[in-house]
Amino acid sequence: MQTCQTNRSLRTHPCLAGLLLCLWTLSAPAENDAHVLTAGIEGSFVQTSTPLTSWLEGGLGKLRNDENTDGLSLYHSFMNYSGRLTPTLNVKATLIYNPEQSNGLDLSEAFLEFRPVPRTAWRARFRVGAFYPHITMENIDVAWTNPYTLSSSTINTWLAEEVRTIGLESRFGRNFGANGQHGLNVEGAIYWLNDPTGALLSAKGWSLHDRQTGITGELPLRFGTTFEPFKELDHRAGYYVGGEYRYGKRLTFRYHHYNNHGDPTQGPDWGDTWQTFFDAAGLQLSLPWDVGLISQWIDGRTIWQGFDAGFDAWSTLLTRPFGKHRVSIRYDDFYLDQALMGGGVQELDRGSAWTVAWLFHHSQKLRFALEWLEIESTRPQFVSAGFPATVAETQIIVSVRYLLSNQPN
Repeated sequence: MQTCQTNRSLRTHPCLAGLLLCLWTLSAPAENDAHVLTAGIEGSFVQTSTPLTSWLEGGLGKLRNDENTDGLSLYHSFMNYSGRLTPTLNVKATLIYNPEQSNGLDLSEAFLEFRPVPRTAWRARFRVGAFYPHITMENIDVAWTNPYTLSSSTINTWLAEEVRTIGLESRFGRNFGANGQHGLNVEGAIYWLNDPTGALLSAKGWSLHDRQTGITGELPLRFGTTFEPFKELDHRAGYYVGGEYRYGKRLTFRYHHYNNHGDPTQGPDWGDTWQTFFDAAGLQLSLPWDVGLISQWIDGRTIWQGFDAGFDAWSTLLTRPFGKHRVSIRYDDFYLDQALMGGGVQELDRGSAWTVAWLFHHSQKLRFALEWLEIESTRPQFVSAGFPATVAETQIIVSVRYLLSNQPN
């Protein structure tokens, strides 16, 4: 079977041809919404200013591109399927295209969802398969994309790189108060195939981009090696628990505790089992003058053999629509350290980032976007490689996305 080859440029490609064929078939609307296909092809022109080579090319750069891979590319293309098998059973699958990845096309999510008919004020939902945990406050659009910026926050970038739930999740929720304006949800999950979570973060630090790892994909790691982020090595289940409070459309607060329960003594290689656990919180708030605020925070540790690293990050985004236009600005702050034998810590990665984005929805199918970002970080590895201790990387992205769906308007 022919597989998609690594390709950073915009050219004819069997995987691209498949997506184009899907787009053509979606031009005919479905008679109902029982089976909805949505596909998008996003072409971008990228201009990067950085002395570093991208982490995807084995370098120390924190962006998806570097000065050697600038230009036109298929930045984010996908196909999303949502189907209703019975009145209470749904299926969802998202196929993504990564031009840097050897297999090109891969699934980012694929799961069954069961929503039984409620018999009390509480509603239940069960998911089984591969899916993102309900942590992000920004990446809420189709195919786990971001409706506010092109690049994800540092927290959501890491979730897209290394974190996926491959297991079972249960969620229970209810509304209460006058007109049901208060909402409460609690959830928990058990999962497997997430033993290497933390390996990439500890190796390269935090990043800023929109790339999602497919569930069968590989990632570059250290010294020219690669690893599979979603695999099972210690045969121990991980878990997370969380809750959400909502007040109408004005306020949402979310909290999760995540622990992959990995055995850090398993495996001799850096890409093997890591014990990774963290707490994450998010806040979404509607402000006056139609301004929206979204803030996320994460704090945790990741451990392998004698390596013990603490990490934390937070971001705050302000966004406002202007008719068909939307303008957003986000600030990120991040930190990664290593506990030393005998006490003390060594700083491995510290920095911040600014992102400014303008999105223009010309129609339901066509979207134009412009984004500027700058990420500045301090790392000992920069000095070892002959660079200054603190390096600033900037990037400008001009994007055009064409979206088609057979869902009736």
